[in-house]
Amino acid sequence: MRRLFIVLVGGMLCASTLAAGEATVFHSEHFSDDTVVSLALAGNSTARLEGYDYDVMISISSRRDADGAVYNDPGRHRALVRCDDPAKVSVRGVDYPIGMSASGETVGWKADLWRVVCLAPIS
Repeated sequence: MRRLFIVLVGGMLCASTLAAGEATVFHSEHFSDDTVVSLALAGNSTARLEGYDYDVMISISSRRDADGAVYNDPGRHRALVRCDDPAKVSVRGVDYPIGMSASGETVGWKADLWRVVCLAPIS
């Protein structure tokens, strides 16, 4: 299951290179084999593509609590984010709307990415 998640996320995101900086974890998935897969914001700049606000880079890592094994994906994966209505995250040319669940919450890694990029406090 853990490998399937990594393959799906890695396959959906476009690989790119970016100098690594301090990454902010915005989403974690916990699996039954005590594996935690984390997605982190590794880079963020103003989008060059019209209709989006941010061009972001995502890093992927996993750790297994049972034995402490850690894997850090050496690649960086690109996504585009639009903060204003209609809010969306674009991955490999596919737009994913950021909507509300029945409880009024946004759910999933794309919503978590949108939240960390668009709702970050401004100093």
